[in-house]
Amino acid sequence: MRGILLLLSSALVSSTLALSQTPSSKPVSAFDQQLIDQQKQFLQAIQAKDATAVDRAIADDFQGIATNGDFYDKTEVVESAQTGMPKDTRAYDFHVVKLNEDSAVVAYNLIVPGEHPRYRHMSDTWARIDGRWKLKFRQITPNLWSANDLD
Repeated sequence: MRGILLLLSSALVSSTLALSQTPSSKPVSAFDQQLIDQQKQFLQAIQAKDATAVDRAIADDFQGIATNGDFYDKTEVVESAQTGMPKDTRAYDFHVVKLNEDSAVVAYNLIVPGEHPRYRHMSDTWARIDGRWKLKFRQITPNLWSANDLD
């Protein structure tokens, strides 16, 4: 009996260690890195309240879907950039889905302290227009487990 418990204990410890180690991530392609950098620069412009940079980064025919399901346009994003976002906003876990050489979706998670919903899944679609990356579409999805989370 003691041998079985020892065997089970060592198996449990081994599996716990295996699960706690992060798998090695594959290298990020140059295309993906370019889009991730573009996304981060865009978020930094919003945080810095640089409405001019935000305006330049968004396509004129931009459309977005807010956390409540309502559509919004470029004007609303540029206006909201004038107030910025909290300095402790955190964007992480960036993933790029390449659609073709001139378009991709950048999906990531965003935490916006003090706002509701605080935890969001973001999907931003970028298109290369006249040689520059422009934000064409955004969908913000509240993280369901935190939808009723209040500060």
